[in-house]
Amino acid sequence: MTDKTTLGARLRELRLAKGLGLREAATIAGINHGYLSQLERDEVAQPAPPVLQKLAAAYDEPFLLLMRWANYLEDDPQGLSANQSRALKIMGEPTAAELQAIKAVLDAMRAGRADMSALQRLDGHLDQADRAEIRRHVLALLRRADALDVIPTPLDQVTEISKLVIAGEVTLSPAVTRRLRERFGDLVDKALELILGSVQFDSREVYLQKGLYHLKHRFVHAHEIGHDLLPWHRELYASLDDKTRLKPEVHDQYERQANQAAIEILTQGDRLRAEADDSALSFDLINRVGSQFEISVQATARHVVEETHQACALAISYRGSGTGKLMPPHLYSSRSFEEGFHWQSDRAPAPLIQQHLRAAQRGDALEPITLADVRGRIATVHLDSLCTPQAVFVLFRCSPEKKPLLTRLTHVEWPLRSH
Repeated sequence: MTDKTTLGARLRELRLAKGLGLREAATIAGINHGYLSQLERDEVAQPAPPVLQKLAAAYDEPFLLLMRWANYLEDDPQGLSANQSRALKIMGEPTAAELQAIKAVLDAMRAGRADMSALQRLDGHLDQADRAEIRRHVLALLRRADALDVIPTPLDQVTEISKLVIAGEVTLSPAVTRRLRERFGDLVDKALELILGSVQFDSREVYLQKGLYHLKHRFVHAHEIGHDLLPWHRELYASLDDKTRLKPEVHDQYERQANQAAIEILTQGDRLRAEADDSALSFDLINRVGSQFEISVQATARHVVEETHQACALAISYRGSGTGKLMPPHLYSSRSFEEGFHWQSDRAPAPLIQQHLRAAQRGDALEPITLADVRGRIATVHLDSLCTPQAVFVLFRCSPEKKPLLTRLTHVEWPLRSH
C-alpha cells in the first residue's frame, strides 16, 4: 500500500490533480522528467529547495507547503520571525540571557520597521548544481543592470535594478539602546555587532551595519542582494510566519548560498578567475586582482583557489579572539588538486598543513616540498604565505613532474601491501 504522506506521493497527487503527464509537468517546471519520476517514487528524499520552488510554481501551490512536506521546516518554539531566527542563528546555542537580550534588540528593531538578519561566517561547500544555479541568476542580474564586465561591480546600480533601496543602518535610537542596556548590559552591544545586514522583502529595504570597512560593507551588501535574487530565498523568507522556521542545517545552507551569490556578484562569475589564471598563483596576484575587484583577500583567495584551472590548495587558520592562537585550519582546493591528492576527501595531510601554518605565523621562509599524488607521481609543491591580524594563509601550488614515484625512488625498499 502506498504511503500518501510521503513527498513523492503528494507530488504525484498534485500532478494528477492538474491533469498533467510526467513529461508535461517536468517541462512546465523546467526540470528533467526522469528526476521528477524519481521524486514521485521517493528515490530522492529531500530535493533541493530550487526544485521545490519550480514545482510549486508549476502546480500553483505554496512553496512553503512543499518545503514542509520535504521536512525543511519546523515549528519555532520561540515564536520569532523568519529574519529574527536568521539573526539568532549566528550565536550558535545562546544562553538564556543572551537569547533574551538579542530577542529584545530584534523586537526593538522590528518595531522600527527593520527586521534584521545576520550575515554568518559559515564554512562549508556547495555542490556544483547549487553553484551553477546561483551563477545563472547572478549573471542574468548583472546583464539587466548593464553591469557585466564593469569592474568593480557597481553595487548601487545592481541594487537599483533589483528594485531594492538602501534604507539605512543597523541602529537603535539612543532612548531604546539606553533602556535595553539598563536591562541587559553589554549583551545589547554584542547583539548589534553581530547583526551585519538585512533585507526586508515586503518593503524592498536593505539595512547595513554602521562602520563596516569598505570591503566588508561590499560583501554584506552583495549578500543581502543575493538573498533577494535567489527566488527560493525570496519566496520562502517572505512567506514564513512567526511560528515556523527553517531547520538549522537548512538555514546554514541558505546563508552559504547567499554568500556564494555575493562572491559571484563581486567576481562577475568567471571573470576574476580568468584574470587570476593568466599567471602562477601567489598572494601578490591574489591581492592585485582582489584590489581590482574590491574584494577582501580572504574571499578572493578562496574563490580563486576553488575556481582556478591550476592545481592548488589553500589553508586558512583564524586567530582565536583574545588568545591569538591559531584555530584548526580550513582547507580549500581546486578540482585538479583534489583529483590529484585527495586532501579534502582523505584529510590525510593535516599535520603537514598545520606545520606550514605555524611556520608562516613565525615568519619562516616556506621552501618547496615534494608530494606523491594518488597515482604515485611526484609533484613539486610551491608554497606562499600571508599573515593578517585575523588569520594565517598558506597557498600550495603544484608543478607535476613526469616520472612516476616508483621510478624516481628505486633505492627505497617498499613493503608489500595486501589487498
